Amino acid sequence: MERWKSFLIEAYEQSLALRERLDAANMSPYELETIEQLNGIPVLKKEQLPLLQKHQLPFGNMITTRSNELARIFMSPGPIYDPQGKEEDDWGFAEALQAAGFTSDDIVQNTFSYHLSPAGFMFDSALRRIGATVVPAGPGNRELQVQLMNDLQVTGYVGTPSFLHLLLQYADEKGIHVTVKKAFFTAEKLTENMRDQFEQRGIHVFEGYGTADCGCIAFEDRQGPGLKISSRAIVQLCDPISGVPLDEEGEIVVTIFDRTYPLVRFGTGDVSRWVDGYKGERIVGVLGRVGTSVKVKGMFVHEQQLKKVMADVGCPLFQAVVTNEGGHDQLTIYIEKELDEEAKQKIKNVIRITPTFVSVDRVNGGERCLIDRRKW
Repeated sequence: MERWKSFLIEAYEQSLALRERLDAANMSPYELETIEQLNGIPVLKKEQLPLLQKHQLPFGNMITTRSNELARIFMSPGPIYDPQGKEEDDWGFAEALQAAGFTSDDIVQNTFSYHLSPAGFMFDSALRRIGATVVPAGPGNRELQVQLMNDLQVTGYVGTPSFLHLLLQYADEKGIHVTVKKAFFTAEKLTENMRDQFEQRGIHVFEGYGTADCGCIAFEDRQGPGLKISSRAIVQLCDPISGVPLDEEGEIVVTIFDRTYPLVRFGTGDVSRWVDGYKGERIVGVLGRVGTSVKVKGMFVHEQQLKKVMADVGCPLFQAVVTNEGGHDQLTIYIEKELDEEAKQKIKNVIRITPTFVSVDRVNGGERCLIDRRKW
């Protein structure tokens, strides 16, 4: 408790936005005795970040240092600017990777993006922290990815399960031997069917949960059921409207031990529930979303941002539907007019994934513009 109290006092003194939040809630970190006292602070919703940051660019006065003293600045869909401090493992994923069996003996292919998104650097820094050798492959280009795996005798993989599945399919088609023995997944749901397929090939797989804002929040450690809460996080499952902590299922609300970007009572928008008998210690994983954002291929698609870019390209009437066939996410956008390639590219650049466009006579205006029809 003393660790968290000293952290909150430091953050309160250095982050103007946090100080204003705590003062408005009549919360003094100097008088903090229990974690439960934080419940009086209203939840800061993830979907509030774009507006807060726009009002006070680039970070809404939430960080504890000046922008030019950061190691890196990223941009997530929203847009949301994500700061990186100068800690060696700033997002805290080393703990999760060590629990998954990654060591300094491993050569690890990191297939998360290094471009604007923080995901690539999240795992790069964590892997370097534990002494592993990193292959900064990024996403896409399966032929080159498989060649790297074979030529370098890669032993570990970090990325989404669907992309590793694609790489292994391609390797099998070409008769290429892959030496990967361990994998860590996040940003996408790992189905039991896909887990079984990897394990049958001798690949030990683990999954974790985190966000671009918070870094590592929970991870699989095989020491108990579900995902263990990170040592750098306080997790509550709260009513998405009132913010009151619940005993079972609710929105994942996080307080993160991050001296540069102290997020306190931050509502991720993801829904989970406690593992029976492990309240406050283990969650079952992500069960869905509250609000109007959907994660597709590891990237959030925000309904308001999608509405804006569709209107910008002259197509305000549309419906975007997320499905998952064969373990691979697909975003299909139904429209009432044809779009040229320039407009399609603009949409792709904004939402950061590649959708399929389908022309229809009439878009169903009775439903939301962004619908998740995946069934797990």
